[in-house]
Amino acid sequence: MLSLQISVETVTPLFLCGADPHGEPELRASSVRGALRFWLRALLGGTIGDDNLSALRQAESAAFGSTESGASPVVVRLLHNPTKSFTAQGIMPGKLLTLTLAPRPPYRSIPEVVCGALLLFLLFGGLGKRSRRGFGSFVVRSSNDDFPTRLPDYSSADGFRNQLPFLIQQAINLTKFHMETLGLKSGTLGNPPRFAVLHDLHTKILFCKKPFRNWEDAMKSFWNVLRSNRYRDNHVFGFAGNAGRQASPLHLRIVKLGQDYHILMTAFRLHFAGQQPSWAMMQEFLNENKQKWDGEWVFGGDTRWE
Repeated sequence: MLSLQISVETVTPLFLCGADPHGEPELRASSVRGALRFWLRALLGGTIGDDNLSALRQAESAAFGSTESGASPVVVRLLHNPTKSFTAQGIMPGKLLTLTLAPRPPYRSIPEVVCGALLLFLLFGGLGKRSRRGFGSFVVRSSNDDFPTRLPDYSSADGFRNQLPFLIQQAINLTKFHMETLGLKSGTLGNPPRFAVLHDLHTKILFCKKPFRNWEDAMKSFWNVLRSNRYRDNHVFGFAGNAGRQASPLHLRIVKLGQDYHILMTAFRLHFAGQQPSWAMMQEFLNENKQKWDGEWVFGGDTRWE
């Protein structure tokens, strides 16, 4: 494939800061590249395992480069319509952004494993500050014909939900092909793994079919559960302060399907620095949301976290 060009529409406010954290929002390709690396490592970890760091570095370098192997074979650009204005604090919902991935000369194509990472980012990721709590959510509005797999149907909840398992498997297949091309073999996973990996024993993805009128109602519903006395300040949802810092393993995505808004959550079970959390609490939290908002497991629902 020569290049990928994807148009996305923001669903929730997106906060990307430039050199001045209080100035105008700045669309940074490095933010997209960082998000793609996260999802690439999750894919690689779920297939290679988390114990062979040399193989992981080799697989990552082949996709995004390194100080040893040289520049990435992929150039990432993030643009917006210059006729549209943004607020001083962030990019508001309903704005169109264009994401472009192109091969860096002398490369003539984009590694297909990058497309797998991109697919997961488009489905479950977000951009900017607080993206793990629903900000910076977006939906795909169009793409060119070079994308190696179909993109989801955003016109209905049933169509979107039913396609998710197939699309996840497509991303996994692209990763396995990448490993075979490099001659890398599958390894083993820790219990829990050292980092977030896409694996049905250590990842749970929950799609909630209940529709909300707007993104604010969907976000408030999520926060009302998370900030209830049962879950408030529990370390399994991440923490920062005197105990150190641990990024949340729970990713919230607000998805706009037709005229309705839906909650989509991805949770990773992984090794925490310091005291290990209660994964039974994360399981309970997901189960409560599943019951409240008519949720269905998309991935990892057969394993109960204890």
